[in-house]
Amino acid sequence: MNPRKVVVAGHVCLDIIPDLSASGAGLDSLLTPGALSHIGPATISTGGAVSNVGIALHKLALDVALMGKIGRDAFGAVVTDVLHSHGEHLADGMTVVDGEQTSYTLVISPPGVDRCFLHCPGANDTFAAEDVHMEKVAGASLFHFGYPPIMRKMYADGGSELAELFRRVKARGVTTSLDMAGVDPNSAAAQADWPALLAAVCPHVDIFL
Repeated sequence: MNPRKVVVAGHVCLDIIPDLSASGAGLDSLLTPGALSHIGPATISTGGAVSNVGIALHKLALDVALMGKIGRDAFGAVVTDVLHSHGEHLADGMTVVDGEQTSYTLVISPPGVDRCFLHCPGANDTFAAEDVHMEKVAGASLFHFGYPPIMRKMYADGGSELAELFRRVKARGVTTSLDMAGVDPNSAAAQADWPALLAAVCPHVDIFL
C-alpha cells in the first residue's frame, strides 16, 4: 500500500460564477423577467468533491487519482482543461461518455446575500460503481467519495450501487471515506430512505462526513 496514494471519486461539475459585485442590483432585480442586467466577467472553475478534495490533496503533494463522469461536450472539455492545469495527469481517470451532459452549476452571488445555485447534475446521475477503476484503487491508502445525494444512481434502489462500490473498495483493504451533501427536500433524493440506505453502506465506510 502506498500511504501517499489517494483516490477521490464521485461528483464533479463545472462552476460558472458571474461577477455581480458591480451590478448594484439585488437578486429579485437580477431575475426580473424581460430585464437586461449588466454584470462582470465570469469565473470558470471545477466543483464537486472530485475537484474540491482532489485538487486540495494534489496541492498537498499526495498522489491523487480523480474519478468522475463527464460528457464529451464543450463543458466536459473545460473540466478536463481545468484539471490538467492543476496537474498533468489529474484528468486521466475521468470517464468521458457520448450523449450525456457534463454537470454544471450557475453560482448566483449578489452582494450582501447568500449564494444560490442553479445546478444540472448531468452525467453525475449515471455514475456507477463501474466508473471507478478498481485497478487504480488497489494499493491506495484512502478512497474518498462524494456527494451521493446529488447523484441519482447512487441513491436509487436503496443505494445498492453505492453499497456495492464501497464493498468492492473495502474488500481491497483501502480506508474508505464517504462525503455527504445536503438532501434537498424538494428533490427526488428526498424520496430515498436514507436511514436504510446508510445502514447498507456504512458497514463499508471508515470515515463519514
